[in-house]
Amino acid sequence: MSDEKMKMPKFSDIQYTRPSVEAFRECAMSTRLKLMAARDPDVAENALMIFQREMSAFDTAFTLCMIRHDLDTSDAFWNDEMDFFDEHYPVVSELSAGVYAALLHSEIRPQLEERFGTMIFQKTQNQRDIVSSEVLDELSEESSLETEYSQILSEADILFKGKHQTLSTMTPFLESTDRETRKKAHKAVSDYYLSNKPKFDEIYDKMVKIRTTISKKLGYKDFVELGYKRMERYDYDPEKVAVFRDNVVRYRYIVPITSEIRRLQKNRLGVDKLYYYDLPCLFLHGNPVPTIPQSEYFSTGCQMFGKMFSKDPSFFQVLGEHDFMDLFSRQNKATGGYCASLLDYGIPYILMNANSTADDVATMVHESGHAYAALRSIDSSQFIECLSPTLEACEIHSTAMEYLTYPYMEMFFEKQADAYREQHMTLALLFLPYGCLVDEYQHVVYSHPEMTPEERHAAWRELEKKYQPDIDYDDDPFYEPGGAWMKKEHIFTSPFYYIDYCLAQVCALQIWDISRKNRKKAMTIYEHLCAAGGTKTLIDLVESAGLESPFSVDVMKKLAYQVCDYLNL
Repeated sequence: MSDEKMKMPKFSDIQYTRPSVEAFRECAMSTRLKLMAARDPDVAENALMIFQREMSAFDTAFTLCMIRHDLDTSDAFWNDEMDFFDEHYPVVSELSAGVYAALLHSEIRPQLEERFGTMIFQKTQNQRDIVSSEVLDELSEESSLETEYSQILSEADILFKGKHQTLSTMTPFLESTDRETRKKAHKAVSDYYLSNKPKFDEIYDKMVKIRTTISKKLGYKDFVELGYKRMERYDYDPEKVAVFRDNVVRYRYIVPITSEIRRLQKNRLGVDKLYYYDLPCLFLHGNPVPTIPQSEYFSTGCQMFGKMFSKDPSFFQVLGEHDFMDLFSRQNKATGGYCASLLDYGIPYILMNANSTADDVATMVHESGHAYAALRSIDSSQFIECLSPTLEACEIHSTAMEYLTYPYMEMFFEKQADAYREQHMTLALLFLPYGCLVDEYQHVVYSHPEMTPEERHAAWRELEKKYQPDIDYDDDPFYEPGGAWMKKEHIFTSPFYYIDYCLAQVCALQIWDISRKNRKKAMTIYEHLCAAGGTKTLIDLVESAGLESPFSVDVMKKLAYQVCDYLNL
């Protein structure tokens, strides 16, 4: 590890150069011609590997630009560079699709499938189905709209208690044990979204229309069909997802359990009625918070992952010592959290917005799960497209890590560790209906693109009553008419992604259940999932690891029982 550390660059030392689209075009056209003419698998492989390097370089430049932009969204240089990628990434994707089209039609395809495996061919066909020169302008416009929405959120400035707050730093106030503080904090956030509602409605309306136009031009009935293609759903469809959502709602499964959680919460808080501003506060004396200062998050994380994987220094420590993470919230930093890989270096980067709540630890662990998987899968395929699995499988890596670190939570919470684990599991259960709500809402919207903004808000409110029947908005002017969906970035920037978290949750809970009886077996399953990278589809990957399909109703029933037992419900 020490040799690797010597060779590993500091994040700040990585030089950015805007990539040349023309150079990429030349490489793509050359590779395509070589593949069309190739009669020898070695010739085809050599051409593909040259193209892979060009693709990796372009993607690395984009990822570096995205991270540096998100670290300071007010920086004009990175804003301009993001505009460049918004405009040109669709062109690069279309050129890439052309290269792989030649691979699909190669006269020596059987030999190439034997050499490379079938996954790259499935991905290649999928890429051909979602990109065309006919829709490049629309793809660029779609990307620009996504950037515009994220930019607005990153610039949020909420004056609360005499100080300027971001959406992230408002979180502790939203969870306050003082009900009046909670109520005022939620009102401040509600007012922020209400003031931006016309703009968000305008952006989303344009998104729905542009995505529908793209779908029609590519020959799809609607964006639902195209959305599933984009998400690389190879072994399930909207009908199967609808059954999954139904399993969450069905009697004795998840939604009825969440109603019981809310009833007990109302009793714990000692309130006559549970309003929306009460929901984040699960405990009378307050939600558990880290007992260590933010300045010790990194060092404690290093110790935890070192113990967990019996390795010193841990992967987390090496990343942090080379500045491949930024953990704390501040003005003009992009909201949320993610892990993104710089392919040329084989190094993941962790970004999050700590705000001194329990979610800090959950998010740090979650994104570290993505980072660990990225490092473990670095040699899983010679194709960068197959280094990571489809996104719902990626979320198993991160969500399972949250559960596998349960035994170490005393390091962050000391005597509140049990309360943290109870809160974390409770929130996991509460999340499943919400994730399904977000998913069904998008199915409704994109199946009916002619809906007005008002009709979309009404549709959301009706679905809330189905999935979250216990919410009372106390006539709030933003939430009561159905505005809450505007707070979920994925609806704007990553359509149809959100159900992936639900599917991953069911798989991760299986690993958690196994870990309670056999920690070593659970870790073996986790290592298998991470090391496999993107060489299998979701169901094949899950089953190869010894887990059951998340679509199984029996699994849903079993996990509901196990979680209720764990929470003493």
